[in-house]
Amino acid sequence: MLLDLRGRGRWFALSPSGALWWRHLASGMTADAAADRVAEHYGVPAHQVRADMRALAEELVRRRLLTASRPGKAKVRRA
Repeated sequence: MLLDLRGRGRWFALSPSGALWWRHLASGMTADAAADRVAEHYGVPAHQVRADMRALAEELVRRRLLTASRPGKAKVRRA
């Protein structure tokens, strides 16, 4: 779960794979490297996880919980 502390303090639920991806981002990995680690963890194709995480990243950027600094790189927003 992510808590947006701005405004109303809304919660945003992540799937287990999304939560793992987020933890890797928070540790400083690029979005693609984090997706590759998630793929390795779950034993699924990296290209599929990258596509899924790109869609999640777009949603998080739209909700202003994540900022994109350059292709393949994302920054976790800290409140």
